[in-house]
Amino acid sequence: MRKMEGKAHVISFLKKCIEYADASIERKQQRGDLEDISKWEAYRDYTAHAVMEVENGELDRWFPNQHEMLGEEQVTTVDLASLSHQTRSAWLTNLVSPRPLALIGTSSQTGDLNLAPYTSLSIVSNSPPLAVISLSADRNDRWRDTLINLRETKNAVLNFIPASSNAAAIVEQTAQPLEHGTSEWESFSLHGLPSNPLVMKDAAFALLGEMVEEVDLPEAKAKLVILKLSEILVPGQYDVNQPAYILCQHGLNRLMVTPTEWHYNIDRSV
Repeated sequence: MRKMEGKAHVISFLKKCIEYADASIERKQQRGDLEDISKWEAYRDYTAHAVMEVENGELDRWFPNQHEMLGEEQVTTVDLASLSHQTRSAWLTNLVSPRPLALIGTSSQTGDLNLAPYTSLSIVSNSPPLAVISLSADRNDRWRDTLINLRETKNAVLNFIPASSNAAAIVEQTAQPLEHGTSEWESFSLHGLPSNPLVMKDAAFALLGEMVEEVDLPEAKAKLVILKLSEILVPGQYDVNQPAYILCQHGLNRLMVTPTEWHYNIDRSV
């Protein structure tokens, strides 16, 4: 069991103990049985303190499978240039992980719709709102339809989807190479909104943007595309302060939900 998963189970168990203690105290008060209430209160307060210690990391040393740190062990150097593409990809994608996955919708000048999954993307500026996407050529050195369409029409929709087995199946389907001009939407019976066919009906939320710049990546058959974001589409009364439980990619081929086992709220006022 991984460390974070173990912590999550312990925290969940301790919180249930607190709930049980509170319920027991309430029942005893209702019955007028006050003799043992102080013991239950002490148990509840001690358990609540334990939850705080586990959540803030003070007891991390108690949990197995912790990552070793560079200052604690002999350091091994991995020369990236000496590795094969596959091995290098395994190192980089497993270490810088997980990454949010977006199904990017684009359209050609003739109206052909395309949908493709990408994880090499990031928000790089809030003001102005900018996102970057790395778009590589395929194995035949042909630029992918996403880039071809962006050059023609500029517009893109980044669809972020809830984590589920159905969503994972959609990612596998849309990652398949199709003939140029063949729509993933039609091939796999996917549906967009009537107001914007590039926005997936099954998306948790979507970002709408326009390509403002295309940059060559040095020594790579890839382009870095900069999108200026214009709109965010969310369902109903969306709480922006809550985490988005969307599909992410961990490593080369593992899809998972946004990690939620542990968090720490930093003070942004300083």
